[in-house]
Amino acid sequence: MIELLVVIVIIGILTAITLPALKGITQSNLSAGATRQILDDIAFARLRAINDRTTVFMVFVPPTVLQKMALVGNDVQELRYLTNLIGGQYRGYSLLAARTVGDQPGRSTSRYLTDWKTLPEGALFAPYKFDTKLPNHPNEYLRTFATNAFPFPDSPSAPFMLPYIAFNPYGQLTSQRDEVIPLAKGQITFARDEAGNFTRSAPDVQLIPPGTGTNDFQYVRINWLTGRARIESPVAK
Repeated sequence: MIELLVVIVIIGILTAITLPALKGITQSNLSAGATRQILDDIAFARLRAINDRTTVFMVFVPPTVLQKMALVGNDVQELRYLTNLIGGQYRGYSLLAARTVGDQPGRSTSRYLTDWKTLPEGALFAPYKFDTKLPNHPNEYLRTFATNAFPFPDSPSAPFMLPYIAFNPYGQLTSQRDEVIPLAKGQITFARDEAGNFTRSAPDVQLIPPGTGTNDFQYVRINWLTGRARIESPVAK
């Protein structure tokens, strides 16, 4: 019995030591996966802009996606598409080209180059980036996404205001300034009614750690002149 108790105590001590380390590894893998995904898609957007001689936009699922649902009427297919994108708020994005191959000069047709994607579970874009009040803030770390009207949620859809960054045919950012995309850790929950349908209330975003400041984000910086992106470690902002 004494030997059994000793073994149990040893197991408890080893568990207490290893669990925090395993949690740290999981969080590290989450950050690495999210930044790798964004870096790959930024590089793809830049390459397509250069190769297709067009402007390519990285557009993000807006927090106002429920407003779009109220505008589509009885279009079942589009409503289904938008319902799937509700969970993509602060996590979802896609690539959109300003022109389609074969467009005549002066006439362009926007087309989506990719399906709508989401960051890995537990990763999200910093919510403040979707605040439309600060797109020209002089502090690049506090600057929010610019917005413009794009077909949403797919190419034939009516235009809707979406946050975006864009690359011109030279592979440069159209904003002509560096863009910083902050990635955070957290969870998003969505309110539902008694029938299980999404309500029109704003989602509840819980960052990890709570009250995350700019120093806690993982940044992806895009150089405006080259259009190339790199990971930037958190520093005091």
